[in-house]
Amino acid sequence: MLSDLLRLAKDATPESRGKLLQRVADVFLDGIGGHSQAELELFCDVILRLLDTTGMEDRANLSRRIAPISATPQAVAIRLAKDDIAVAAPVLEMSPALSQADLMKLARRMPEPHLEAIAKRIDISPRLSDTLIERGKTRVWRTIASNKKISMSDWGLRTLTKHSLTDAILCDRIAERGDLTPLICEWLLPYVNTTKRLRLQAIVAGSAPHETSDVSLIRQDLRRRLGVYLDTCDATRLWQLIDGGDSSLNDLVIVLIDDKRINDAIGLLSKVARRPIANIHTAVFKGAIDDLIQLCVAASLSNHAFLALAHVRCRRLRIPETQSMRWLEAYQDFRRSIEARSRSASEKLDRPDEVAAGV
Repeated sequence: MLSDLLRLAKDATPESRGKLLQRVADVFLDGIGGHSQAELELFCDVILRLLDTTGMEDRANLSRRIAPISATPQAVAIRLAKDDIAVAAPVLEMSPALSQADLMKLARRMPEPHLEAIAKRIDISPRLSDTLIERGKTRVWRTIASNKKISMSDWGLRTLTKHSLTDAILCDRIAERGDLTPLICEWLLPYVNTTKRLRLQAIVAGSAPHETSDVSLIRQDLRRRLGVYLDTCDATRLWQLIDGGDSSLNDLVIVLIDDKRINDAIGLLSKVARRPIANIHTAVFKGAIDDLIQLCVAASLSNHAFLALAHVRCRRLRIPETQSMRWLEAYQDFRRSIEARSRSASEKLDRPDEVAAGV
């Protein structure tokens, strides 16, 4: 090994320099965890010298190999991060050798492709994401919006949302995040499709996190458990899935409506409520909204599932879909009143002597 390294070191051609760089990297990587501080400093010095005399392909290869290694000398990681994007990308995207302070310095001076690579990291601080948003453009904004593993500041979320109002792709990516505030959801509502609008409206209405899941995630889980059976089963079989504990009414109603299988959803509600399909159809499309609210409360539908039905009703009656939010508020109020009466009755049962005595 040593003689081979010495031979390569004497040859100043780019090809030999590239081979020497990879051999030095081999020695470094093979001994990870066992190098002394002096050896690490020597590796750092040798690699930095070689990087100035080797071609881009060899530098890019080195970057890919050492990017995941936390023991990578910081100076080497920074040197690679400042290189052409083909070399810098792996290190910028994943190297643990780059601290938040290092990344902040790079974000303040590097061009757009480098900012986009940094935006893919899973350890971006809110302050760093703010800098990327401030200095970056569309590709950087879309990448940050897609990065659901990072926390963002309120300023960052609001700024990205404002940019998204003229960028459909960015808007879709923002709408899928799990850290949206009710205010941001309200901004996005006019610009997203029906599926995402249901989720955003549920967040605005204060639904629990499990009630605001994206329809695609619900469908993915159902398809994993049910396979093609999800596409072929009728209302009777769907009810059997619920009765057997293989699925939930809320999930099936949401997916059926999103798939435009309205009749199947109505048939399923008929089975659950033990009422004729004609009655369910009337409650959804023709009757007073109180009829639909009472039906959904009796079926214990979630806010998300109720919203899905409310949207169907709005489209059938050709009224603005914003009306569905007012219906949702009425639905929530009715549910709360039912729960309050139930708690009151339960408390009376727990203290019958006091009630009988008029206490």
